[in-house]
Amino acid sequence: MSDKKKILLIMGILISLFTFASGELYAAGKKKIILIDPAHGGKDPGLKLNKDVSEKDITLTVALLIKQALAGENNLELYLTRESDKTVDLKDRKEIIKKIKPDFFISLHINGGFGKEASGFEIYYPGFNEDVVKGKKTTQDNTLQLKNKCRNESLRMAKIIQENMNVLFPRKGRGLRKADLAVTEDLTVPAVSVEMGFATNPEDKKKLLSVNTQTEIAKILAESIKSFYR
Repeated sequence: MSDKKKILLIMGILISLFTFASGELYAAGKKKIILIDPAHGGKDPGLKLNKDVSEKDITLTVALLIKQALAGENNLELYLTRESDKTVDLKDRKEIIKKIKPDFFISLHINGGFGKEASGFEIYYPGFNEDVVKGKKTTQDNTLQLKNKCRNESLRMAKIIQENMNVLFPRKGRGLRKADLAVTEDLTVPAVSVEMGFATNPEDKKKLLSVNTQTEIAKILAESIKSFYR
């Protein structure tokens, strides 16, 4: 082999190594995109807590506080489905998910019903039609693998949030609930829905109306997101 060919071969190897290393560095430095969904908004107030405050107000406040708490995290990029009191229907929220393509989707809600005694927080995570796809060998193996990955990540985040929320609301956790979420139906994205408390329970309602409690919930959810991506 001539010296010229040797030099060209070495240059080719070096370029390949540099390109591979650059790709690895890019992948390692890529920010995780988190989409926070403050439920309701605008013409859709959600549950009323009193004559002045509705579910839409509290979910938005908590979402904005989460975004603020995570603003300094270099590995995370936060988006909200709404940042003001405006109407965003289910179709619009799905379109936002499709456009942003988040690594994780978190929807914020307030619960209601089951009588005044019902209280505490609940966390839902999608099963991605687990009963339908579990154990089936099809030509859509990649799709099934992605669904399994999303389901596992959703459950892992739900467990982290549950553990952290238990610190703020001891003995108030109502468990993890597997249920496909309307907002992520037909979409394959890791997701959880957090029901922060019951508007129909006097004690829960008092806490939910408290700015201090709203701030603490936001801190807990922000910390849960950071823990998930450590």
